[in-house]
Amino acid sequence: MADSNNAPADLAQKILLLPADAFFVRLIPLVAGEAVAPQVEIALENLSPFPRTQLYYGYLLSSTQTSALIFAAYQKKFSREEVGRWATAEAVLPEFLGLLGETPVEPTIRVWHQPGRSVAAAWNGQDSLPLAVVASSGDELPTVVQAALVEKLQARTSLGPAALQVYQGAGLIDYDQRKNMMRWTLSAETPGAVLRTAWPEAAKETADVRDPSFLQEQRQLRSRDLQLWRGLVFCLAGLAAALVLEIGLVAGRQWLGRAQTQIQRRADAVSQIETAQGLSARIEELTQKQLRPFEMLALINALRPPSIQFHRSITIGVNKLEVEAQTGNAADVSRYEKQLRDSAALTAVVTRDLRSRDGVTTFILTITFKPEALRAVTRS
Repeated sequence: MADSNNAPADLAQKILLLPADAFFVRLIPLVAGEAVAPQVEIALENLSPFPRTQLYYGYLLSSTQTSALIFAAYQKKFSREEVGRWATAEAVLPEFLGLLGETPVEPTIRVWHQPGRSVAAAWNGQDSLPLAVVASSGDELPTVVQAALVEKLQARTSLGPAALQVYQGAGLIDYDQRKNMMRWTLSAETPGAVLRTAWPEAAKETADVRDPSFLQEQRQLRSRDLQLWRGLVFCLAGLAAALVLEIGLVAGRQWLGRAQTQIQRRADAVSQIETAQGLSARIEELTQKQLRPFEMLALINALRPPSIQFHRSITIGVNKLEVEAQTGNAADVSRYEKQLRDSAALTAVVTRDLRSRDGVTTFILTITFKPEALRAVTRS
């Protein structure tokens, strides 16, 4: 399955595709201007019945970067032998990505039948990502499975009349090394009609469901190998130049010695650059910001009057927390707000949506924390 751009013949085979019915898939909105990865992680914690550390997950960004399609599978759905083969793969992706190419311009449902399994996705004709993705496995007739999947999609998305596109058989995947892109091709029931999907390297990085720390390590190794290769090419170029000089200047032994010394010095410089890059990557990893929702709750809970109860809390960015709360004593709201404002661990407190009904006062607090205060709670 090598492409016309002379990609390695076995590269497409190293892109491992996982069955669609192993994943739950959701479309989530994104907060503009905020980092995407933390928003995906929070969504997984809220949507999944399993902790994020027990999931294989990935995501795709919409063309406007205002939404993301997240997908995750429970790790125990895959055997140790299967996961062991992932380490040498170029990428490990859910197979339904092959269904997401050529964004429909009208409400559309696509169904892809393969032997023993089927997957379907629904678009509203506006977003580049599908509203929902559902899958099924078994030996039922494709028409029966297709009707069930379409019904499930319409129930989940409230999608009205939609065009139906049906594809059959295993999709072909190849890799364009020059453009650094993966491409799927699906054959439709209608003769001559095909669906082509192309994903750039950036999408492959976020859609790969392997452990993020493993993927980061692989990126660092590739970067190191690239630096080593460039250093080797540089050294070989220097050696070639030295050889030409030796042939042309047989009598210039002393000059040639100096050139060889310079080449060795450059090789040492390449090694020093490698060491510096390794240290830089490690420092960046250690200093990377982390969400600390439990530390945030611990700080504000210490000041909370007994009458106030927290109902719901969400993090906004890295250092901000929004809390929905209620109390039977309205005076405690302003008293609590004052205590929070006086706290040395906070930089801002905003109270909004203050409402009273049947003797119960509800309100929303938006609290901004000092990063050093959160780190102090973590250390303690």
